[in-house]
Amino acid sequence: MNLSFLKDKKNKYIIFALLALLVLVIVIPTSTDEKSGEKTVSEAVSEREMEAQLKRVLSAMEGVGEVEVMITFETEENSLFGTTATKGKVCGVVVVAEGAGNAVVETRISNAIKALFSIEAHKISIVKRAK
Repeated sequence: MNLSFLKDKKNKYIIFALLALLVLVIVIPTSTDEKSGEKTVSEAVSEREMEAQLKRVLSAMEGVGEVEVMITFETEENSLFGTTATKGKVCGVVVVAEGAGNAVVETRISNAIKALFSIEAHKISIVKRAK
């Protein structure tokens, strides 16, 4: 085997750099448990539990009355702009409550949700429950 190209110092550095790159590619761990947006059973249960807990908390508040809650979560799927979202992060909340016609009650509901999930007010929708 002719190894005369190794005598040139420049070629040695190029080969060394390529070998180092190969080692990095092999050594860098890759995640094998990504499920391309699929939720595991425990994640789905956890999300339902969060909705149930929020429903219990809001219905216990004065003036709220009967309440329904829906929470939306970001997933690892690519968004419209090609960025990857964090899995499990709350990205929106909808509350349907009897007392939602009252501005004070709506403010209390909104403040509770902002405190619990650290989301902005524009990601919270509070509407009056149909009779």
